[in-house]
Amino acid sequence: MPGIVINRLDEDPHETVYGIRDDTSSRGVDLEGARITLTYADGSVETLTWHATDPYTNGAAVGEDTQMSLGYDWHHLETTKPLATMEIDLQPASSVFDTTTTADDDPNGGSTPTSLEGFPFRVESGSRDLAGDLEVTYSGIVNLAGSPAAGDLFTTMTVDFSDLPEGGLLGNLAWKSDIDTMREEGDLVSTGVACFARGTLITTEAGDLPVEALAPGVRVLTQGHGYQELVAALRRRVGAGELAKNPKLYPIRISAGALGAGLPKRDLMVSRQHRMVARSGIVKRICGAMAVLVAAIRLTELPGVHVDERVSQVEYFHLVFEKHQIVYAEGAPSESFLLNAETVKALGQAQREEFATLFPALVEGDGFGTPAHQIPAGPVQKRLIAKHKKNGRALLSV
Repeated sequence: MPGIVINRLDEDPHETVYGIRDDTSSRGVDLEGARITLTYADGSVETLTWHATDPYTNGAAVGEDTQMSLGYDWHHLETTKPLATMEIDLQPASSVFDTTTTADDDPNGGSTPTSLEGFPFRVESGSRDLAGDLEVTYSGIVNLAGSPAAGDLFTTMTVDFSDLPEGGLLGNLAWKSDIDTMREEGDLVSTGVACFARGTLITTEAGDLPVEALAPGVRVLTQGHGYQELVAALRRRVGAGELAKNPKLYPIRISAGALGAGLPKRDLMVSRQHRMVARSGIVKRICGAMAVLVAAIRLTELPGVHVDERVSQVEYFHLVFEKHQIVYAEGAPSESFLLNAETVKALGQAQREEFATLFPALVEGDGFGTPAHQIPAGPVQKRLIAKHKKNGRALLSV
């Protein structure tokens, strides 16, 4: 029987107002719209969307090299080439993974109200002869509005198969994961922010300008696409009270030169989930692409990068283009705001209304929701950073 390591992260927080429906036994049909990201041992990536296959019970996701299905009980997976990681994001399906056996009425807490009891990933007896260990990581922690997260509910599960002999899973696997569906569709929104802090210098046609000075129409230098016109520059101020209530809103400080190649040129502050470009031979070997995007919170394992809890307040800025772009912040390549249905939900009501005006055909737009570089699954990002740290390699190197 393979060993299974379970990790629960407090990254990418989400919130529900109405909680989980009374029937907490979710079926395959309930997962319509869930996103599955498959990373193979050869570095190739396949993204699937879950769909219902009948009106009552079953659902599936089928790709070129992998197919998976769920009815009422066991999940079934079949892959024809070694699968290194499988990431399942249930947020688009208004569902969550319930990962603990703790009951709602436990006097010690630990269970989100309305979630009853759950359990983490487990394999079916016929799949227990896998010759290697599995690592299962939950992220997208969920809280019920008005209460802190209990640590049992998560939007996303990533299974790392890379310890298996082929460098990944090849063949069939059956497993169980307890899944709950929300009472109200769409009632599961991200509360994270991904943006630059005030004072960050962004490279534009007019030179390096503070992010707070940028306005729609300014032409910003992008990686691979020359100067692109800024469509919107949105801001959000986080005061001392909100920082005390939610420490995850403190910025990440990337010290000058910490990424390699003398970058960033000055200390750079971004939010936890803001992604920076990683470009190196290690990235190429692990991901099959020369450059990928990695969340800033992952970089805190590296020297010169840390959560800055000394600030008393912080003002964050979203830079929005027609398509997702790589811009230069303090000289370092970093992402613009990745515009898609999920990230728009993280904005305030006034900002959502502004987006509705700016992007009336939001999801139909060309390139909608397409990242400028590959975004590896959480465990892959973790492995990338660990390899760079162990080998003493800079994140930006040839």
